[in-house]
Amino acid sequence: MTRQRHSAQGGNPIGPMGATVRQGHVFFSTMHSEGLAGKTETFLRVGVTPRLEAGFGYLHHQGIARPLASYTLVPESAARPSVTTGLMYDSLGGGRQGVFLSLAKGVRTPLGIAASVYVGGAKITNENNARLIAGANVPLSRRVSASVQFDGRYANLGLTGQVGSISGVPIRLGIVAARGDQFGPLMAVSAPMAR
Repeated sequence: MTRQRHSAQGGNPIGPMGATVRQGHVFFSTMHSEGLAGKTETFLRVGVTPRLEAGFGYLHHQGIARPLASYTLVPESAARPSVTTGLMYDSLGGGRQGVFLSLAKGVRTPLGIAASVYVGGAKITNENNARLIAGANVPLSRRVSASVQFDGRYANLGLTGQVGSISGVPIRLGIVAARGDQFGPLMAVSAPMAR
């Protein structure tokens, strides 16, 4: 099954940690919510290889940039989920750096809708215990998708839709509900680096 790939922070914008930005593509997103550590957070990620993405997240409130990376150790197949590890940061806490390991899989819901889900663990640098993380991304139509992410503390929701394009590059706008009830806008763009 072919599925759109998403990433932890900024992907759609809140989506599975199990996949990377496509090789040769750049992904840019920004979102604002009083529930986010940086209030406004901006992400830039590049698909370096089919398994590796690298970039950074900028927390405007703190004025700091944090590295982001993910590497797919085992690609997804029809019979098994992908296994991905990488660097992240705690977007809803103080913006502390962390690491994660997750399993992700494209699935079909009982209604026959294709979705992607993930489950895993994360370790934040200033915390003693690992966190359970989980999430899902469900396309509602060709242009609209909904996502949920559990970061070990809160359920975070996202709803995005393609509102147009500039020079063939799709522009997505939407709303994020950080901590479940702290609403704010988001914008995302993904494009090939060479056109």
